[in-house]
Amino acid sequence: MKAENRYNLNSAWGRLVVEELLRCGVDYFCISPGSRSTPLVAAVAQNSRAKSIVCYDERSSAFHALGYGRAAGKPAAVITTSGTAAANLYPAVVEAAVDKIPLLLLTADRPPELIDTGANQAMNQDSLFGRFVRRQFDLPTPAEEIPPQMVLTTIDQAVFRSRYNNPGPVHINCRYRKPLQPQDTAVDEGYTAGIQRWRQSKDPFTSYTAPCVTPADNSFESLCAIIDKTDRGMIVAGRLDSAEQRTAVLKLAGKLNWTVYADVTSGLRFTGAAAHVIRYFDQELLSPRFNEQVAPTTVLHVGGRTTSRRIGLFFNANSPANYIVIKDSPERHDPIHAVTMHIQSDIAAACNRIADTVRPRGADQYAAFFDQRAAQAQQIIAERIEQDDCLSEPFVARHIAEAAPAGSGLFLSNSMPIRDVDLYGLSPKKNIAVAANRGVSGIDGIISTASGFAVQRASITTVLIGDMAFIHDLNALSILARLSAGVIVVVINNRGGGIFHFLPISQHADIFEEFFAAPHDFSFGGVCGTFGLDHYHCRSKSDFVESYQTAVDKGVAAVIEVATDRQDNLKLRRSMKRKIIDMLNESVNKQP
Repeated sequence: MKAENRYNLNSAWGRLVVEELLRCGVDYFCISPGSRSTPLVAAVAQNSRAKSIVCYDERSSAFHALGYGRAAGKPAAVITTSGTAAANLYPAVVEAAVDKIPLLLLTADRPPELIDTGANQAMNQDSLFGRFVRRQFDLPTPAEEIPPQMVLTTIDQAVFRSRYNNPGPVHINCRYRKPLQPQDTAVDEGYTAGIQRWRQSKDPFTSYTAPCVTPADNSFESLCAIIDKTDRGMIVAGRLDSAEQRTAVLKLAGKLNWTVYADVTSGLRFTGAAAHVIRYFDQELLSPRFNEQVAPTTVLHVGGRTTSRRIGLFFNANSPANYIVIKDSPERHDPIHAVTMHIQSDIAAACNRIADTVRPRGADQYAAFFDQRAAQAQQIIAERIEQDDCLSEPFVARHIAEAAPAGSGLFLSNSMPIRDVDLYGLSPKKNIAVAANRGVSGIDGIISTASGFAVQRASITTVLIGDMAFIHDLNALSILARLSAGVIVVVINNRGGGIFHFLPISQHADIFEEFFAAPHDFSFGGVCGTFGLDHYHCRSKSDFVESYQTAVDKGVAAVIEVATDRQDNLKLRRSMKRKIIDMLNESVNKQP
C-alpha cells in the first residue's frame, strides 16, 4: 500500500471510530498525550461534537473516565499511546470490572511486525487486561482489504458490551503503522461505498436495543409467597444507581413496612426516605446479645454490596431462613454463603412488581423496635460529637452530610471516610448523589474518579478523603482547576493511616507505627498553590465549618486540609461504641 493511502486510512479509521462512538452516545474522551494514538486523538480534536479532557497521567485519566461512567451510566472513552501508557489503565479497569461501571479503552499499538522484536515502546498488548474486561478486540492495522463496516460494527458491539448484560470495561487495541499525522486527502470513494447509508444518516451502523431481563413468573410468585409469610423481615439496600431504582425500593419498603438497612451508597440516606430506614444500623449491630435477639427470618437484599462488614457478620452469626438477592447482574454477592434465592432483574421493575403483588402491612413491633434503637444511637452520636472539643473525623463526616448543598455530589474515599459517613452521617432530604469506588475498595485514583463524577453531574462535588489516598493521587489536582464544576476536596490529615488503629496489628508496637500507620509530616498547601487551587487549613470545628461554607459559596475547586489526631479520633469512636453497646444490651429484654 502506498504511504499516502496508508495515512489516509489511519486518519479515516480514526474518524470512523470517533464518529461511531458519538452515534452510540459516547461523547466524552479522556486523552493522554502520545504519538501512536495520533489518528484517534486527531479525530476527537476535529469533531465538534466530541467533548474531551487531556490528563497528563494515564492512570488518572482512566479513573477520571471511571467516575464519569459511574455518574452517567454510559462509558467515557480513554485514549492512550502504547506500552506502559496502556498498562497504567489497569487499576481503574479492575475497579470498573468488579463494580460494573461502563468504561471504554482505546489503546494505540505498534503493528504486529514490531511486537516481540525489541522495538521501542512496543509490547504485547493483546488481552492486556485479561479477565477484567467484558470484551477485548485487536483492531488490525488499517488496510484497503478490510472494509470500513468492520470498524463500525466493532465499535457498536464494544459500546453495547460495556453498557449492558453485566456492564464493565471493554478494550479495543488499535494498531497503526506510520505515518500517523492527519492529512486532508480523501480516501477513495470505492473504499467507502459499503457505508453510504451510514454516511447519510446519524445512526450507528448497527443499533442494539437495551436488554430487559425478566425472571419467570413462578420466581416472583415464590418470592412473594415467602414475603407474605414473613413475620420478621428486613430490606438491605446496597448501591442503587438511579432515582428510578431508589423510588421503587422506597415504594416496596412502604408497602412492607419492614426495617430497612440503607447503605450509604444506596442514596436513600440522603433523600426523602420512607419509614423504618435506619441510618445507624451498623451501630445497632455492636452487641452480640442484641443481634441474637433481633435476627430477621427473611432478608431482601436489593442492589449492590454494602459498606458495612458488621452486617455480614450479623447475618453469618444469625443466618436468616430466607436471604433473597435482587440485582441486575449475574455475579453473586454472597461472601457469607447465605443467599437462598438470586433474582437477576431490572431492580426498579422487580421492586415495583413485588410491591404491586404482596399484601400491604401495617407498622409492626419488630420495625418499631429498630426505629427506637436507631433514635437512641443517633442521640448518643450527636451528644458525644457535640461534647468533644476537638476537630474530629466523625464531626467532619457528620457536618459534610448535613451541610453539602442540595443536589450536589458526595464522593467518599475508601478506608475511614466512607465508614465515617456510613456510621455518623445525618442528612436532611437533599437528594445528594453519593458515590465511592467500592468494587475492590482501593485508595488509589479517588480524586481522579471524583473529578469525572463531577464533570458528568455538572454540579459541586465534595470529596472526603484521607491523607494517604490524597498523596496517592496528587497528580489529579492538575485536573480540578480546569473543571467548570467545583470539586471541594476535604482531606483528613492525621499524619498516617488511621484505619490500622482498628486492626489487631495495632497491638504490635514494635512494627505498627513505622510499617502500618506510616507516619509523615506532609502538609498540602504548597502543592495546592502549584496547581492553582484554593487551600484552607483547619484546626478547629469553627475553622472547618467556616471554610467549607466559603468553598461552597465560591463554587470553585478547593482543598480543605483538616488536621486531626489519630489517637483522639480513636478515643472518640470507642467512647461512642461503648455507650451504644450499653444501650443495646439494656434494650435486649424489650425486644419484640
